Amino acid sequence: MKQLSTIRRGLIYAAAFVITLNTCAAATEQASQPDTVLLEKAYAAERGGRYAVAAREYLNLATVGEAATRYEYLLKAAEAFYRGNFLAQTKNILASLPEPALNPQQVARRQTLVAAIAIVERDPAAALDALVNTDTPGMPADLNAEIHQLRALASAQAGDPLESVRERIALAPLLTDPAAARRNNQQLWQTLLDLPQSALENLRPAPPPDTLNGWLALLHIAKTPLVPDVGLEQRIDEWRRLYPHHPATADLIDSLLARQPELLNSKYPQHIALLLPLSGGHAKAAEAVRDGFLAAYFQREQTAYQPVIQIYDSGENPAQSAQTHARAVADGADFVVGPLSKEGVTALRQHNPLTVPTLALNYSDDPQPAPANFFQFGLAPEDEARQVAERARLDGHTQALAIVPAGEWGGRVLRAFQEHWQQLGGRVVATQHYETNANDFSALLRRLLNIDASENRARALRAALQTDLKFEPRHRQDADFIFMAAFPRQARQIPAQLKFFYAGDLPVYTTSHSYEGRPDPAKDRDLDGVSFTDIPWLLNDQPLPLRDAVEQAWPGQAGLRRLAALGADAFRLIPHLNSLRNSPHEEFSGATGRLTMDTNNRIHRAPWWARFNQGEPKLLPPATTPAPQ
Repeated sequence: MKQLSTIRRGLIYAAAFVITLNTCAAATEQASQPDTVLLEKAYAAERGGRYAVAAREYLNLATVGEAATRYEYLLKAAEAFYRGNFLAQTKNILASLPEPALNPQQVARRQTLVAAIAIVERDPAAALDALVNTDTPGMPADLNAEIHQLRALASAQAGDPLESVRERIALAPLLTDPAAARRNNQQLWQTLLDLPQSALENLRPAPPPDTLNGWLALLHIAKTPLVPDVGLEQRIDEWRRLYPHHPATADLIDSLLARQPELLNSKYPQHIALLLPLSGGHAKAAEAVRDGFLAAYFQREQTAYQPVIQIYDSGENPAQSAQTHARAVADGADFVVGPLSKEGVTALRQHNPLTVPTLALNYSDDPQPAPANFFQFGLAPEDEARQVAERARLDGHTQALAIVPAGEWGGRVLRAFQEHWQQLGGRVVATQHYETNANDFSALLRRLLNIDASENRARALRAALQTDLKFEPRHRQDADFIFMAAFPRQARQIPAQLKFFYAGDLPVYTTSHSYEGRPDPAKDRDLDGVSFTDIPWLLNDQPLPLRDAVEQAWPGQAGLRRLAALGADAFRLIPHLNSLRNSPHEEFSGATGRLTMDTNNRIHRAPWWARFNQGEPKLLPPATTPAPQ
C-alpha cells in the first residue's frame, strides 16, 4: 500500500537524519584527557547505541575535567541525549551552555540541536531562527551540511518548498557519500513535484546555467502531458546541452526517458466517452463532474490534441453501466471515463473483457485483481481516513479515540482508519457511533472519554471520606487524539461538546466531509483547532485558472466543487495513466491531491492539510519529520 510505504520512507529518512546529526562534528581535541577510561566508555556506549549511558559518561567527564573542556563534554552529552530521543534532557543541557563561553564551532553545534528539536516539535520558525548566521567561514563541511539539511527540513515544514529546494542545492556539493547525495537529490525532486499547479505556472525557468533553473526546467519537462509528438528524448537532450554540469542524477533522467517507449508504442485516445448518471437522483453530481472534465479539455496544454468527447447518460441502474460502456465502444470510443457510482463500477468490472482502457470514477469493493486496462479513481473517504492516520502518526500520536456515524459509510471510514493506524503502530483505545440525525452527543462522548468512571471515583471518595469534595470531571488519560468522521452539522457540534467535557486539550483530526467547501467563520468557529484534509482545489487560495474558469462558467453549490475537481483530474490523468502504472514512484499533482497508483490500478490521493482558526481553514505545512519514539 502506497500510503504505508510513504510513511516507512519518512521514518527511515528521519532515522538516518538523527543518526548522522553531528557525528563528525567535534571541537578541537585536547592534548590530554581528564579521564581516558570514562571517555572510552562514552565512545563505546555511543557505538552500541546506548545514548543515555554515553550522555551520563560525558556529564561525568564535564564534572572532573578542566574548565577548558567542560563545555565540550556538556555539548557531547546533549548530542548523545538527542540521538537517543531524550529531548527534555537535551534541552536542559542546552539551556546551561552560555553562548559567550563557546567557540564558533560549538555555537553552531548547539544551534543545530536547538533547530533539530524545534523541527521535531513542529516549530519551523524557531528552527530557522536558531540557524541564522551559523554557516560561517571555516566551519567543517559536515557541520555546514547539517545546517543546510536542517534549513531544508524547516523550510518544507514552514510551507516554503522553494527555499527548501535552494537549501538542498547548497547542501549537494557538501555531501561526499554517494548514497547521501542521491537521497538529497530525490528529496529535492520530490519537493519540486509536490509544488501546487499555481506555483508551477509562475515558475518559468530563467536562462541557464543556474542550478535551480536547471531543476525547474527539468520539472517543466516532467510535468508536460505526455503525447507521442512531444519528443521527450529530444527535449532531454536539449536540457543536457543547456545544463551540462547539472547535479541531477542519471537515474532520475533515465526514469523520465523510460516513459517515452510506452508513448511510441501506444495509441493516444482520439475518441473519449464520458459515462455519467445525468438523469435521476445523481444528476447534479454528474453535471459537476462533466463541467470539470470539459473545462480541463478546453484548457489543455497540448492544444493540437483535439480528441472527440462524447457524453453518455448511464442512468441510475448499475446494470446499465456495462450496456452504456459497450454502446460507447461500438460508437468508436477508444477510451472510456466512468461510471460514477460504486455499484456501477462493480457491475462494469464483472463485464469482461473490457476492450478499451477505462478510467472508472469510483472504486469497486471487489478484492480480485482488476483487468489490465481498467483504472479506478475517485474521492474515496477511505483514502482520507488513511491520510488522517498517517498525519496523526507523523505528528507523534499513538493512542486514538474514534467517533463516527452509524451505518455503512461510517463503518467503511472507521475500518480504513483502524487498519492503517494499526499498520503504523498506533492503537485505537475506544470508538463510538452516533446516529446521523443526532444533535446531542453528550451520552456517547461521556462513554468515549470515560467521564462516567471519573465521576464514579469521585462519588466513592466522597462516601469514604464522608465529606462534600469539590470535583472536576477528568477525561481518560490513555488517548492523545480523536479521529472524528462527520458532516458539517455534526462536525460543528462535537468539538464544542468535547470542550464541555474538559477534553478541549485532545487534538481532533477529521476528513474533508466536515468542511462545506467555502470559508464560513460564523458557522465554523466551533471547529477552531480541528485539523482536516481536503483537496488543493478548495484549500489553495492562489488563483487557479482551471478552477476559476469552472466556477465562472458553472457556478454551483460549494459541495459540488470537489466533484468538479474530480472531473478535471479525470481528463488530465489520461496521458499519465501508463507512467503512473509503470513507475512505482511516479506521482501526478492534481486538483484533488497528489495522485499515485497501486499495483491493482487503483489511484490514491494525498490531499492537503488545514486547521480551523477563527472559523477559517489555514493551510498546514507537510508533515515531514516524525516525532521521536
